[in-house]
Amino acid sequence: MRLWLALVLVANPVIAQPSSPGERAYMKCFSCHSVVAGEDGLQGPNLHGVLGRKAGTLAGFDYSPAMKRAGTSAGLVWDRARLEAFLQEPDSVVPGTVMARPPLASADERRMVLDYLETARR
Repeated sequence: MRLWLALVLVANPVIAQPSSPGERAYMKCFSCHSVVAGEDGLQGPNLHGVLGRKAGTLAGFDYSPAMKRAGTSAGLVWDRARLEAFLQEPDSVVPGTVMARPPLASADERRMVLDYLETARR
């Protein structure tokens, strides 16, 4: 019996659970975006340090022409208000963006995600 229990414990490591309401809300975003610095190769750009970043400028990510124009021609910098508006209705902030409307239906969810993005340092 003890050997079986030991095998179960080794075979089933503890999976890290989201530790905050913001991280739990962010779980709706993580299939396309990472907050781990330097982690790339996902469908969307890395969001580590996104607040304060000029739109469409993260090195190594192939942004849509609309997002590149938003950052270079229009000078869009992601602050909380602009990112919250983008999360609510992406095409209204960056017309022609390829990002679909994220599944963050409520203002509370969007606020929690923004709180998490401000503090996430994985």
